[in-house]
Amino acid sequence: CYMRGDEGAAHGLRPNTRTYTYAIDAHARSHSAKAPFAAQRLIEEMESLRSKGDPDVWPTARAWNSVIQAWAQWRGEEMAWGRVGSGAERAEACLAIMEEWADATGNEATRPNSYNYNSVISALANSQEEGAAARAENILQRMEDLYRETGDEDVKPRTATYNAIIDVWAKSGEFDAADRAELLLGHMMELYENEDIVEAKPNVRSFNSVLNAWAKSGHPMAPQRALDVLSRMEDLDASGELSVSPDATSFATTINAYARSRTFGKAQNAYEIFLHMKELYDMTGKQFLRPNNVVYNSVLNACAFSVGDLEEQSRSIEIANAMLVDINGSPYAKPDQVTYGTYLKVVNNQIPFGESRDRVVETIFRRCARDGMVGEMVMKQMREMGKEEVYENLAGRTFWGDARLADLPSSWTCNVIEGKKRRRWRQFRR
Repeated sequence: CYMRGDEGAAHGLRPNTRTYTYAIDAHARSHSAKAPFAAQRLIEEMESLRSKGDPDVWPTARAWNSVIQAWAQWRGEEMAWGRVGSGAERAEACLAIMEEWADATGNEATRPNSYNYNSVISALANSQEEGAAARAENILQRMEDLYRETGDEDVKPRTATYNAIIDVWAKSGEFDAADRAELLLGHMMELYENEDIVEAKPNVRSFNSVLNAWAKSGHPMAPQRALDVLSRMEDLDASGELSVSPDATSFATTINAYARSRTFGKAQNAYEIFLHMKELYDMTGKQFLRPNNVVYNSVLNACAFSVGDLEEQSRSIEIANAMLVDINGSPYAKPDQVTYGTYLKVVNNQIPFGESRDRVVETIFRRCARDGMVGEMVMKQMREMGKEEVYENLAGRTFWGDARLADLPSSWTCNVIEGKKRRRWRQFRR
């Protein structure tokens, strides 16, 4: 708490702009449901003091950014009929208020800058609201228009801004999201190549975000479009036109575009992309090209969901076996619970019931337990096999019971890392 007005002045403790900013920032970091309302009240109090002639207090874009971040975390109010309200919408409204105050009062310190615009774009990206991507692109258009009109570097969109909006499209689930994401990448290339705007220069993340948009799109041409983007990255990098050499994420995402599609031969295509990546790593030794668990697991996922005739099924099993052998012999990747779980999914989807299949399941489960990698996905796949006797013999638990990981021997689960973000952090930290 702090003293305000005459009470504070009498003790020489009257708050200034920095005091208010710190207080607003503290609310934004608190993650409280009431935080954005408190932050909004404080910024309005700052404007009230400024308008009354206080020389030490005036709203700034920095203070407003904390208000925006507080709203970005707000998920609405709980009502009897459900949640109402949108934090992203409130964050977006902050930009309009900032511009209004700057125009009305002449206080340019409160005019939105690129940090404020980017914070609102991030709020829209995380909101997953319908129409969020189009609203984010409207903000980008506003930034570009302002920069052209004023030449103000503080509102000039930069690579991070464009990447954030591509991410919004990738997450949106809208039918034309991948096309819109790729169009925006093309716009960045045009600004960089034709208008010499270095700040819009696409980077590897720009291309990876477009790859992600295609992988998630469900479009029948998604695998080919993703492969085209990947090839373009290689061509641009080889020509020296742009330093955008594909990394492990680029290859894994392209493989995922195949895995999520209904393309015939997707296991073979995924495997060929993996072999190309491995060849590049062997030739160059570049660490960012080193195949990791994410890449191996993505190929296995393509094998698990391959559709087609008996020949296609057989090839999927062959590739899955090759991937399992390869990762076991790899010096830079080791099977994790997703590897084993996805391989069991391959068995479940591609190998017919019988003793041969039961033996494969037993071998994989015992190896998984030996490695301490029996996670939720592995247990789920064991259940989905539908063989009560096999499940109970291997897991030592009744098929119809509610077996928790905590009930299993600790040596079976000791190396499990649950959660995609935690697993990926570990992989890319290696």
